[in-house]
Amino acid sequence: MLCAALSAACGGGVPILMYHSVGDGGDPLTVAPQELDEQLDFLRSAGFETVTLRQVLDAQDGAGKLPRHPVVLTFDDGYADFATAAVPVLRADHLVATDFVVSGFMGRPSYMTAAQVQSVNQEGMVIGAHTVHHVDLVALPAPAAAAEIATSRATLQGLLGHLVDDFAYPYGDVDPTVAALVAAAGFRDAVTTEAGTSQCASAPDMLRRIRIGGSDTVWSFASKAEIPEPPSNWQDPLQP
Repeated sequence: MLCAALSAACGGGVPILMYHSVGDGGDPLTVAPQELDEQLDFLRSAGFETVTLRQVLDAQDGAGKLPRHPVVLTFDDGYADFATAAVPVLRADHLVATDFVVSGFMGRPSYMTAAQVQSVNQEGMVIGAHTVHHVDLVALPAPAAAAEIATSRATLQGLLGHLVDDFAYPYGDVDPTVAALVAAAGFRDAVTTEAGTSQCASAPDMLRRIRIGGSDTVWSFASKAEIPEPPSNWQDPLQP
């Protein structure tokens, strides 16, 4: 994958965490609400503050400053439980997250409606684009890939009434042609599924992320995010 060519020497160690859905049931991509709450509480107890991708890029460009321990929270696909289960927790803890919405899935069962996408955006969450149909862009002819990318942005911008600058490659699949199409569509940044916390200012379309799944505990979560792990007897200090 193209992102693998990025050098660790780029620096800028900002963890970008990748979630999908929030709920019970044991799906590998679904994090239980209690686990999400515990992970977020651990981040705060460890001194981390949530920031947006815009803030990361602004800081890299010298146009802003990040907190001492920044972290970006991202959710893929636009599941309905982002609005019903994740956002209430995020709002209560004064945290911000980005949800990469598949524009053609809005209103389908298990996905956010257009009204929910508008609502979470108004509540302070960031909406990014994730194509129209969640397709493997590398496998498509360039004109079809360009349409998936540009149409998703146009649809979400029309819905929200402002620019949508953040993009996520479905399945993490990207090559130089796809990356160029994303830039041509007007996106400022794009996230991959390449693991790591080192972000390269010269490659804002190849941002690395850390996948968080249903099997992660607060200890494995800390290890993935390259945060010192809590002691084995750790108890959430933010819970009564």
